[in-house]
Amino acid sequence: MTTDVRRVVATAVEEELLRAGRSTRWLSQQVGITGDELREKLAGEADFTVADLAEIAQALDIAVAQLTPRPH
Repeated sequence: MTTDVRRVVATAVEEELLRAGRSTRWLSQQVGITGDELREKLAGEADFTVADLAEIAQALDIAVAQLTPRPH
């Protein structure tokens, strides 16, 4: 994943967390990743996997497409 795509995905995750009124701690517990790992992903330093995005979407009760970049 390129840095730009990482940032778009991370921003989408952060926006959906905010919309849902949930914390990163809550999310890390829901999806089974450490807080440090989630922070790295949200900072664009590591990639979200497809499985991560599916679990995040399920935890937030949204479609996975809401967390992925839109085609041009």
